[in-house]
Amino acid sequence: MAAPVVAVPERTARDRRARSDAVVAGAVFAQVEERFPAGVGPLLIGAAFVALAAWSWGKWTDLQLDFGAEIYLPWRISLGDSLYRDLAYRHGPLSPHVNALLFRILGVSLRTLVLSNLVVLAAVCAATYRVFRDSCGRLAATAACLVLLGVFGFSQYTRGANFNFVTPYQHGQTHGVALSIAMILALSACLRRRETLWLAVAGACLGLVFLTKAELVVAAAAAAVTGLALASAAPWGGPRATARRVGSFAGGALAPPLLSLAALSLRLPVSEAWRGTLGNWAYVGRAASEPFYVRGAGFDAPLRNLGTSLVMAMGVTAFAVAAAIADRAVPSIRRRGLLAAGIGAAALAALLLGSGHIPWMRIPRGWLFLSAAATAAVTMAALAARRDRRALARAAPIAIWGVWGTFLLGKMALNTRVEHYGFALAMPATLLLVACFVHFLPAAASRAGGRDGAVTRALAAAAVCAFVSFHLHWSSLWYARKTLAVGSGGDVLRVEPIEVDARAATIWTAITKLREEMGPTDTLLALPEGLSLNYWLRRRDPSRYGLFLPPELAAFGGDGPILADLAAHRPDYVALVDRESAEFGVGPFGVDPRNGRGIVDWVDRRYRPILKIGGEPFHGSEFGVVILERADRHR
Repeated sequence: MAAPVVAVPERTARDRRARSDAVVAGAVFAQVEERFPAGVGPLLIGAAFVALAAWSWGKWTDLQLDFGAEIYLPWRISLGDSLYRDLAYRHGPLSPHVNALLFRILGVSLRTLVLSNLVVLAAVCAATYRVFRDSCGRLAATAACLVLLGVFGFSQYTRGANFNFVTPYQHGQTHGVALSIAMILALSACLRRRETLWLAVAGACLGLVFLTKAELVVAAAAAAVTGLALASAAPWGGPRATARRVGSFAGGALAPPLLSLAALSLRLPVSEAWRGTLGNWAYVGRAASEPFYVRGAGFDAPLRNLGTSLVMAMGVTAFAVAAAIADRAVPSIRRRGLLAAGIGAAALAALLLGSGHIPWMRIPRGWLFLSAAATAAVTMAALAARRDRRALARAAPIAIWGVWGTFLLGKMALNTRVEHYGFALAMPATLLLVACFVHFLPAAASRAGGRDGAVTRALAAAAVCAFVSFHLHWSSLWYARKTLAVGSGGDVLRVEPIEVDARAATIWTAITKLREEMGPTDTLLALPEGLSLNYWLRRRDPSRYGLFLPPELAAFGGDGPILADLAAHRPDYVALVDRESAEFGVGPFGVDPRNGRGIVDWVDRRYRPILKIGGEPFHGSEFGVVILERADRHR
């Protein structure tokens, strides 16, 4: 009797298609620059880090704007004050307490924050290198990190400093970015190793981001959902395994906010502790309608800004297409790589010489559309690779990064820029596009044209180098102005001398005069923004509010609660420090009823001026500071 014939079913069309998709995805993410030595990238990045830090040393900090609160709050917390009870604050509790801990361990100084922030920046570089190396190879990872350092890490592009990673306008921004990248690394490790523990780590990172700023949480949550979706799409267990993964991530994400609530409840009522844990989530609805944020997002003139964004996106796309066509046009010859290098050098020279005719400052306006398109492409490739463990591990990091970077642009959707908030919010999308130029575009040109992609890569590298060069020059123009050293010990910084810009020199003169005038226990209120004076004088602000700009006035209920607090905790001295208010859509401080007029009226009735330095604050073009003392004080 003949043995039965066992029919071996042919691979289904679905399986064949999945295998084909994985092959395509693997080709998309294959390293095309294996000849780029493994150690060269980190050496270049380290050298750039040291060189840029030395070049910009001491020039990152603004003596008045933003950073005063960033150094004053942790100083007061380190001395026992309670955030939200003694110190009103609109954001999450993580960063002020981290910096207060650093002050307790390393001592209170500007240097402590600078060194710790340099460590954060170095960690961000290392994590960024890992993400891009895993998905795009060493060359793209090196390019991304050099752009991170050259354009975002040590920069100044506006009169106000602090929009950099060394002395950021809010540490919650840089800490949140660092934690978000750590979350991406943890999600990538989970997809690579298929260990659920990494999901708990990723969740904990997201929970810590929740304790920084709301806009960072939204972007990080979108990235986390992408990572979890890729894990669920992979053939990795059934529904129970998926439930365990989600539970592990959720448990990790809930832990930091719950711990924050418990810790804050030790000193605050539970309702206030919960409000503090929520951070600026409690104010998001109000902030969304404020002119400052509407203009910052480009929604003040949406059609015009949309048109500009589309034009910039099309311009970048046209350059990419031209670079791909150029690769096909150059014939395959023996020394094609050398020829490509020559073409790239010529392109770089042309871009640098014609820099004045290139809208470098406006080109990032197209980032939202370009980042969304790039993210869609790499995410589709990651989904195509979901059945191939190695291909998925390679595709997932850049897909998760792309979702994160695209969502971060929401706060400046139609007004994307590298200056101002862009140092943090536009950075991830910029690095994604750098990887597209340096890695994906040459790979696509190679597949389409049958060449090696060297010419495309050289042209892309030229564009990236020109972009970085423009921004380094832009920062150098600001840093060249800062030739005056003020402060002592660990609190030295460099500012503009009075003949260049009177603001910093006038403020430092006021600090010097107040140091001579005030007693060791006297208190100082600086209006509307000047907590840096309190820090450099090491004198307490008796008011719990500290910052009196329109967003804070609106968030804390207007003049009423602030006046009640001032009446209960009268300062010995008041400093009226000039501050522009036009960016907030209101008139000058103390003049416009929407902008602290009731507060200035209260001061005028109870204090007498003893010194004016420079012009009259809030009433002219010349920057000035007026120092007042209590009218009932005996001299």
